[in-house]
Amino acid sequence: MDTILKGLQELEGVQGAIVVSGSGLLVAHRAHNMYDISLLQQVSRAIVTAIDAVKLSQEDWESITANFTEGKLLIRSLTPGESDVAFNLALIADSRLNPSFATVAIRVAINKLKAALKAGAASMANSVVQGNASAIGLPRSGAGGQSFSQFRAPLNEVASSGLSWSGFGDPSSSGSAIAVADPASSAMLTACTKALAKNLGPMAKLLVKDAVRKVCPDRPFARDSLEALLGELAKSIPKPADAAQFKNTLLKAL
Repeated sequence: MDTILKGLQELEGVQGAIVVSGSGLLVAHRAHNMYDISLLQQVSRAIVTAIDAVKLSQEDWESITANFTEGKLLIRSLTPGESDVAFNLALIADSRLNPSFATVAIRVAINKLKAALKAGAASMANSVVQGNASAIGLPRSGAGGQSFSQFRAPLNEVASSGLSWSGFGDPSSSGSAIAVADPASSAMLTACTKALAKNLGPMAKLLVKDAVRKVCPDRPFARDSLEALLGELAKSIPKPADAAQFKNTLLKAL
């Protein structure tokens, strides 16, 4: 995998190529020295936040391109086959990047990375959870910020009072994760987030988390708190008719 990322980084205009887990962990990287581990980890978390926003309206997304004044960020899904373990490729590029040439190189790299991830998805997922890169033969670090970074164990993967919820049923390393009583409760929060996003857009995820903290300040979210949660979320919808429809639709569906 290191060789694949190295090939991408050597494209003219590419400042760095990274692989990010679905929970925002920096799995692997090849980048110029100015991009240290700390900075790349911040980028990784920002990437997952952007992906979560896109998934509110397009669950089966494949690519995201963000353009900036001096360059762009290209994000591609790497989730192998039917795997529940999500991985993403991101390229940090400047204005010198040739889009046509890069598209071909990225497509080839994606196929290779997906094949590698599919072959080792189970062991890689376990290594991410256990923080054990050596279990799959990967070095923990390298010189010059240009090789595989360490696998890191997700923080708060299971909250002390219940499972954790990142917004899409994916246990997250985010410190903002909230506790849920069971997988069914996690699915309820995901449904609420997607329904609320139809009215309020990407900020829906943050509103759901804030509302859960209000209605369940000292315990995991569970089915018996759903009506209170929907009442709290409905307050965020400007039009009373839309708010009532949001609440009634979810009460019937869940």
